Amino acid sequence: MPFRTAHGNSISLGPQDCQKCKTRRIKCDRAFPECAKCTKRHYECPGYDNKLRWANAIAVRGRFKGMQFPSADMDDQQPTPGPKIDMHPGPSQESGYLGNRGGYAADVNLALSFPNYATVAQLLDHYDKNIAGLMVWLDSEHNAYRRLVLPLAHRQPALMLSILAISAKHLSASGEIDSGFSKSACDAAVLAITESVQQVTTRLAEGHDFSTEKDMETAEWMLASMLTLSGYEMMGSNSMNWETHRQAARTLVNALVTADRRDNELYTFLRNQLSILDVLACTTNFDLGITDGVILPETARGDVIFGDFLKTIHSVTSKSREQYQARLIPVEGCSSSGITFKDLCNSFEMARGSTLMAAGDFQFDDESRKRDFIRMVEIYHHAGLLYSYRSPQLTDLDPSAVQYSKKRLFEILGDFENALTWVPNFPWPVFILGIESHGDAVMQTFVRAVYRMIIQSVGSSHFETVLQFLKEFWAGQDSEWSTRAREWELRGIRILAV
Repeated sequence: MPFRTAHGNSISLGPQDCQKCKTRRIKCDRAFPECAKCTKRHYECPGYDNKLRWANAIAVRGRFKGMQFPSADMDDQQPTPGPKIDMHPGPSQESGYLGNRGGYAADVNLALSFPNYATVAQLLDHYDKNIAGLMVWLDSEHNAYRRLVLPLAHRQPALMLSILAISAKHLSASGEIDSGFSKSACDAAVLAITESVQQVTTRLAEGHDFSTEKDMETAEWMLASMLTLSGYEMMGSNSMNWETHRQAARTLVNALVTADRRDNELYTFLRNQLSILDVLACTTNFDLGITDGVILPETARGDVIFGDFLKTIHSVTSKSREQYQARLIPVEGCSSSGITFKDLCNSFEMARGSTLMAAGDFQFDDESRKRDFIRMVEIYHHAGLLYSYRSPQLTDLDPSAVQYSKKRLFEILGDFENALTWVPNFPWPVFILGIESHGDAVMQTFVRAVYRMIIQSVGSSHFETVLQFLKEFWAGQDSEWSTRAREWELRGIRILAV
């Protein structure tokens, strides 16, 4: 959106050069929505916002494990000019909304005109009815985003701001609310979370336990906020800040692995939500810094929907990346073992069964929804197989198996009785069908149509980038999608089909 002055007037240029032009050391023209110099070179312009970086994060591996970056004395830092947000409910706010639950909240300084109670209620209702369901495999009255995260937000201002930010951004696309508020709410949430990150990492670095009920609530609201803000950033096709929030969430979870804490329902749920984003993001990105240290689903307490599936997928991803690195830098006497076709199929069969068992206690409101859930399990099963068949370590692939899974994935996607209900779960399997559609005009037309439906229904414009990648891939001669994806990554563009 255009940069606005303090008086609210729009101007035609960005507030600063885009990061890509800074990296290239050239003058940026600061045009909206993206600079012409990036467009001319076929780069994705990162926009004009400051790149987020979580300060004072604790190191969880390497020789600096347990240490954090030294910060300046907080007493010497001057507050950012601008009006303070009154976190205490006033006459126009009902008690509980953004109540002051911590010292940081009252000191958040930001040029933010906070909406009235009616607007806050509208945003929370929109989150409840239109966003919470997009974030889970199977929406129901047990959806923890509604049942546990929303009540937590009434106690934790930063989480409330994160929820209001994503809801406002989702609504702003239809013009129902000022788009400027969502950015301001996001900035306020980041300020609050950053201060809490500093406090938590300092305690962990000093060897303190992180196991009290208050500590666990802190971990919960921080993790929920980071996941929410990652979703917020995905709504902008030119933003890579989703990666910053995802990495921050991963660092938090890894830091708490060694802490003496008690897992509870909400923390385990949020951790497993992070694993979905983490594992599937790794399938389309090739930076080893992303693949290493991934958060896998916590399945020790029982079956988790798609838990074993995600573990199998990441096992394939890891082996594939290792094989690629071994080809680039051969190490004498070191060879990695291959994956047999039989073992691969058995792993996915077991994963499919565990997902169906995990959903066994779910009360479907009608039979058509139950049938569609089974179809969703099937499309992920065949998409997972197709993704794995391209692994360079697969030793005895049966070519007919590729055609069978491709055919089944195409057929089942067209068989959903209420497709719009399940669209939020379509991006990854449809992307896999897309990379299997090189040279197949019929399949390409189908994939384009489904991705247009995804973009319109979900409201996350980063899927435009996915579709753009597929179109460029289809137009090229090389049928190996990862070659082009690596080229895009070198240009600073990461594919995210989640």
